[in-house]
Amino acid sequence: MQVSEMMTWQPTAAIVIFLVIYAIWITDQLNRAMIAVIGAVLFLLLGLVHWQNAYTTHINWDTLLLWMSMLVIAGVMSRSGLVHYAVIRSLGWTRSNPLLLFVILMIWTALGAALLDHVTIIILMVPVIFTVTNLLKMKPAPFLIAAIITSNIGGTATLIGNPANMWIGTANPQLTFVSFVTMLGPLMLILLAVNLLLIALLYWQNFRTASHTVRTLNLEQEVTSSIENRKLAFLVLLVFVLVIAGLVIGSWLDLRLSIVAAAGALVMLVAAIATGAKPLSILRHLEWDTLLFFAGLFILAGGLVETGWIQTGARYLIELTNGDMSWVALILLWTTGLLSSVMDYMPWIAVMIPLVQDTAVQMGASTPAVINPLWWALSIGAGIGGSGTLLGSAAGLIAASMADRRQQRLGYLEFLRVGLPLTLISLLIASWYVYTVVL
Repeated sequence: MQVSEMMTWQPTAAIVIFLVIYAIWITDQLNRAMIAVIGAVLFLLLGLVHWQNAYTTHINWDTLLLWMSMLVIAGVMSRSGLVHYAVIRSLGWTRSNPLLLFVILMIWTALGAALLDHVTIIILMVPVIFTVTNLLKMKPAPFLIAAIITSNIGGTATLIGNPANMWIGTANPQLTFVSFVTMLGPLMLILLAVNLLLIALLYWQNFRTASHTVRTLNLEQEVTSSIENRKLAFLVLLVFVLVIAGLVIGSWLDLRLSIVAAAGALVMLVAAIATGAKPLSILRHLEWDTLLFFAGLFILAGGLVETGWIQTGARYLIELTNGDMSWVALILLWTTGLLSSVMDYMPWIAVMIPLVQDTAVQMGASTPAVINPLWWALSIGAGIGGSGTLLGSAAGLIAASMADRRQQRLGYLEFLRVGLPLTLISLLIASWYVYTVVL
């Protein structure tokens, strides 16, 4: 679309409404789902998005189904106490060594984020962190900061680890669960090791002091109280293993990942009900707002596509980089990473997915694999960029809120002092990885 065509009232109205909504999101003063829905309704009423296109083209129902299914699975697993039990039981291996306790907890956090999602694992791990640090007589801040960073890293390693990956994966059928793990997994392992090492060095004196004061860490009461319903825990574990197996082999059997996850969620919910759980008590605590937020974002992004902004942005990106795939990928990585440090990345992802798709068309990408490096760059930037500040990810905001309720405030500047330098280091390492391995 030419510049003259872009100056008609509809494209102008679309970009003005979108920028106003984005500004409101940044302030974080109003419910983001409500604002997204209001924006989507305005787009529909003004004809910036055709009603039929919104339903049939722009809203990705696979993404919504996958996200809802993972919410149910995570909710039932949280209720079962299985993750809490496994974490507490594994801490017995450390023989009360504070540094080993720290490493084990963070490995569990990263693994949980990869297999559930980064928000769920933070909700599960923060109470464990307070229990352990209280017994160690340590301040919880080093553990909380590390948990936020490692949950963001772990969540980036798989298709189901964070909303950005789910959206990117369901928008591109060639990006399977296995491809996320094989392409992003090695980088996330490197980043996990580097970040844990640097955090341990930053707080070395704290760990050293704790090692002199602690004798024996008694977590037996925590272990015995973790699982109240053993039958439910066993069924949940069995179904979860089957879901992960289904996600792994789904691409080989041409199964939609959303259907696999939905089947697992339904079986888990039925198992929970059969063992005495009340379905409403599980469903009530799920993040239903996020589904509305997703739906609103789909329509807003669709409006930017229909009014020509996405095509124009893709053309300018190609002109800026002279069509060099390496530069496009690195620009996406750093722009996404830096923006994700200061605000929720989902509105940015909503715009970037159609932009990357249009870039592929304008660059004449012959196969989806040619454009895949741009998807990986977008995913990496969104995942690790969220660790730059407390505002960068839902995991950070939730951990800080849970700390406040326990009168153990995690300050914005305290996190920034650690999170921002580590994020910049992670982006540098990721740039090397994208340039040498992905491209």
